[in-house]
Amino acid sequence: MTRHVMTAVGVGGEPIAQEVRPSPPPLVVVASYGDLHSSDYVTVAQGVSVSLYARDHGGTWDIVCAGTDAATVGELRLWFDLTHHCPGPDGTDEGHPLGKAPAAEAGVRIDAARAVALVQEHISARGLDYPVQGLETDRFAAGWSVYAPVDIDDSDPMAFLDLPLDRSVFLISDVGRIKEVTTALPPEQVQALFTAEEAFVRRAPLEESFMNGLKEEFERLDARSGQPGAVAEFTVVSDPPEELTAGRVSALTHEAAQQLALLGPAQWDRMTAVFSCTVSAETADVSFSNHGRSMGVRVPEQIALLVRRQRHLAAAMPAGPWLRLLLTVTKAADGRAQVSTEYDYGDERLPDGQLLAPPHYRNDLAAYPRTEVPTWLTDYAGAGVARAERPRPESVERPFVDSKVGWSTHVVADRHRITYGRHTLDWDEVEWVRYPVSRTKHLGFLMPSTYTTTYTFGVGRYADSPEGLRNLSWSRGGKRPTDPAEWLALVDFVQRVIEPRLLAKYLDLIRRGGSLPIGEVRVHRDGLTLRGVMDADWHSLTSVEVANGLVWVHEQGRSQPVRVSLGSPNAVLLPGIVAAMRAVTG
Repeated sequence: MTRHVMTAVGVGGEPIAQEVRPSPPPLVVVASYGDLHSSDYVTVAQGVSVSLYARDHGGTWDIVCAGTDAATVGELRLWFDLTHHCPGPDGTDEGHPLGKAPAAEAGVRIDAARAVALVQEHISARGLDYPVQGLETDRFAAGWSVYAPVDIDDSDPMAFLDLPLDRSVFLISDVGRIKEVTTALPPEQVQALFTAEEAFVRRAPLEESFMNGLKEEFERLDARSGQPGAVAEFTVVSDPPEELTAGRVSALTHEAAQQLALLGPAQWDRMTAVFSCTVSAETADVSFSNHGRSMGVRVPEQIALLVRRQRHLAAAMPAGPWLRLLLTVTKAADGRAQVSTEYDYGDERLPDGQLLAPPHYRNDLAAYPRTEVPTWLTDYAGAGVARAERPRPESVERPFVDSKVGWSTHVVADRHRITYGRHTLDWDEVEWVRYPVSRTKHLGFLMPSTYTTTYTFGVGRYADSPEGLRNLSWSRGGKRPTDPAEWLALVDFVQRVIEPRLLAKYLDLIRRGGSLPIGEVRVHRDGLTLRGVMDADWHSLTSVEVANGLVWVHEQGRSQPVRVSLGSPNAVLLPGIVAAMRAVTG
C-alpha cells in the first residue's frame, strides 16, 4: 500500500504534526491541515520523493515544488520564507534560520574604508546623483550601512521638518554586494531583510551547519563545566561528498528553471537564460520563443536569490564557482520539458554584454579563492581602477527615441537609459513614471476656438532625481491631433519594461508593511488612505478606473469617487496595485 506522509512543519523544517494518507492529498486538504496547525508549510512525502506546499502572507496556499528530495525542499522552504514572510515589521528574530548573518570567511570581512570605497565606485559607475565625499558608515550584522549625512541646524528647533523623508542609503555586505534602500522604511527592517538575503545565499550546507552547531554546544558545555580545556580541540571535517553536492546543485538548478518558466507567456516552446554572476553583482538575460518569435523578460530579485544560492553551493565543487550559467528549457509537443545546463568557468573572456565591472571579480576572487585563474581575468580584475576611470564608451545600439523636445534639446532613449540634455538616468534606476495627456480649449472672441493638447512624460527616482527628466512635454494643436511618435515610443517602453518591475517592487514593499505615496493618497498594507477624506480597506474598494486624465477610485458606500491625477508619479500603477492586493487579501 502506498503511503503519503503529510507533515506540517516550521520554517526550520521541524515537524509540528503528521498523518499518513492512502492517496495524495489535494491542495484544499493540505491548506486546511496547515491552517489547523498554524503552520505556513506542509510537506507530502512518498518514499524519498517530497513535495512542498506553502502559505503566503495573504493566506493563500500553493505548491512550491513537487517530487524532489528533502534537502531541496529545505532550500525552497527558506527561499519562500525569505521572499514572502521575512522580515516582519520588527525585523527577523535571531532564532529564525535566516536571522543571523553568515560567518565571514577568513580575510573576507571588509572594513569601513573599503565599504565606502566600493560604494563610491558604485555611485560613479552608475552616474547616480549622490554625494561621494563625506560618506559615513554604521556597522550592522551583515555588513555596513553607507550614507551621506544630513546637516541640521541645532539652533533651530523646527529644522527637523526640513529633513527629507525618503533618502538613499547603501547597504554593503562583507563580500561586496551593494543594495540601495530608502529611509522611508525603518532601518532595522531593511537591514534585517538584507541580512536574511545574505544568510540564505551564504549559509553552510546542512551537514556543516549541524557539525558547527555541535561544536558550539560542546564549547558551551565545556565552558560551563568549570574545567576549561576539557575539550581540547574540535575540528569539523564533515564536508558532504562531491556527488551529494552535485546532486543538490542540479536539483536547485531544476527548481530555478521551473521558477523562470513561470515568467513566460501562455504559449512558448523554448526558454533560454544566461546568468553572469559574482558575489557582488549579476546580470540576467532571459527570453522565451514561440515558433521563432522571441520575447525577453525581466528576472525578479526573488529568482536571482535562488540562482545566487545555487552558485554558492556549486562553489564547493572541484571546478569552483561558475562565472556564467546557461539554461535552456525546451518543450516537446506533449508538454513535457527538457532542461539543459551549461557552465562557463571563464576559460575564455566573457562576452562584453555579460562582463561585469572589474571590482566585482576582485570581490569574487576574495570570497572564492581559486588555485588557477585565467590570465584574461587576472589582467581584467587587476586593472580595475584604471579601467574604471576611463569614460564609458558610447553605445553602438540604435536608440528608439532621438528627437528634439522644444526648440533645441534632444531626448535620446535606448533600452538601457534615457538622456535629456545633460541629464541621464538608467532605466534600472527609475522609481516612478508618469505620462499624462491634457487638452486646453482656447475660447475665441471673434475667431473660432482653438485647442492645444499637451503630452507629458516623466521618470525619476524619489531621491536626487535628474531635474530635466521629470517633465518632458510635447504640444500639438487641433481638436484631434496626432500623438507624438516619440511620446508614444517612450510610453510603450515603460509600459512593457518598467511598469511590471515597479509594480512587483511596490507590491513587495506594501506587503512587507511599507507604504507608497501616489499623489495625496497613501497606499499601504491595509488599503488606501487620503487624510480627512478616505480610509478604505481593500475589500471596500469596488472599482478603479482610468479616464479623462484621472484615476477614479470607487469605495463602497461613498457617493463620490476619490480622484488621483495621472500627472502624479506612479498613478498609472494604482489599478494594478489595487487588483493585486484585493486578490491576495480576498
